[in-house]
Amino acid sequence: MARPPPSDAALRVDRAPSRACTLGVVVPTLDEERWIASALERVAAGGPRAPADRADRVVVADGGSSDRTCEIARAYGAEVVRAPTGRGSQLAAGAALLDTELLLFLHADCIPAEGALAEVRRAFADERLRAAALSQKIEAPGLFYRLVERAADLRVRWLGVVYGDSSLVVRRAAYLDAGGFPPLALFEDVELSRRLRRSARPRLLPSATVRVSARRWEEEGRSRATLRNWILALAYFSGADPERLARHYAPHSTGLPRRGGPEA
Repeated sequence: MARPPPSDAALRVDRAPSRACTLGVVVPTLDEERWIASALERVAAGGPRAPADRADRVVVADGGSSDRTCEIARAYGAEVVRAPTGRGSQLAAGAALLDTELLLFLHADCIPAEGALAEVRRAFADERLRAAALSQKIEAPGLFYRLVERAADLRVRWLGVVYGDSSLVVRRAAYLDAGGFPPLALFEDVELSRRLRRSARPRLLPSATVRVSARRWEEEGRSRATLRNWILALAYFSGADPERLARHYAPHSTGLPRRGGPEA
């Protein structure tokens, strides 16, 4: 009889792991000088935090920034790789440079909370766990944002689908088995989640939190951004071409293209 997958409670390990997992972080960027320093300060090797709560390697996969993004990334000790614009292509290029056991994919405006990376390592000490997502905490007050957080976490729990701002963590072997990130203009994160579900269904790590910027909702308006994202998601799951859908996903405030899955 097949053994059922471990529960979330079973995956939370309260003692130090018997075997440390090496952890690499990939950050896709495009003109992110306003945000990248905060993210890299949190995850980069060195500094006052315990080694378990930092990454072993950090790769910034840049899609053609014209600002100081790459300069700032190198100043924090990150490796920088240039890639065709588009988060799918950028994430794939960053992952290709890493030889760590675990890969964590982090948006430039998302910051793992204190202790989150250490919790990731503890959870993956259970070798049955192959893919996971962090629990969201949007950095803005109000019931609307609490509901968005709840929806994102439930999407991982119920469907095993991880959007980019939930910070997918996956064993490198499972990532390669799933074929890695596809070079899609939109919903590359959803497509990878679909592939992972066949053998490595992502699970939520409630004790590992990622702080998510509210900039998308603030720039576009909460109702408008959320409704647009729902419509795009419905169209994608109905078989629409991601290239066509990407035309309706507005860039962020730099005015330059920034492609990837909706953030709500």
